[in-house]
Amino acid sequence: QLVFFVVELLGRSEAGRASGEQAGLLRLLVPIAKLITGKQAVAVLSEVIEAFGGAGYVEDTGLPLLLRDAQVLPIWEGTTNVLSLDLLGALPAAGGIEILQREARLLLQGVREASLLRISALIERTLEAAAAWLEQARQAGDSELEAGARRFALTLGRTFELALLARHAQWSADNQRGSHALAAARRFSATPINLIAGIDRNDSI
Repeated sequence: QLVFFVVELLGRSEAGRASGEQAGLLRLLVPIAKLITGKQAVAVLSEVIEAFGGAGYVEDTGLPLLLRDAQVLPIWEGTTNVLSLDLLGALPAAGGIEILQREARLLLQGVREASLLRISALIERTLEAAAAWLEQARQAGDSELEAGARRFALTLGRTFELALLARHAQWSADNQRGSHALAAARRFSATPINLIAGIDRNDSI
């Protein structure tokens, strides 16, 4: 969902049909999409190998090659730390975190199913928490901002993925496409979405 949402924005940009806000959204979502999907690809392939048991470890299955290729993504795409700093640098010119909050509200405006409404509330709370952390970190200084940049970026990525899943789940329900999309949104919402948490600096010494 996130990848194709970014692809749509990229297509609008390349065709000269993107609004200023869409251009800003694209600038923010490109590093977010790279870092979040890179990390998720590694986790998914690791689960696939585990599901195959010992056979998954054997080169003949081709699975170890897929895992190695997946592991390249969070490295080759700039590493998650570099992409997180890229996101922080892009925020002011792109319109700030507010542009992500507005887009999330647009994505969720048609949501009506009860569990999806709860998910919408979770998304709103998480984006508010991310905005509050950003303001607090900026006041604390660059070292605080940079130390939490990765958790901040991953939180935005997971939150935006959840918003897209919720939108798709409502569309699937409205068009009688089954309950799989709703199940996916519910299950994803049960995983940690807000990864911003206070970390004692002394623990890093």
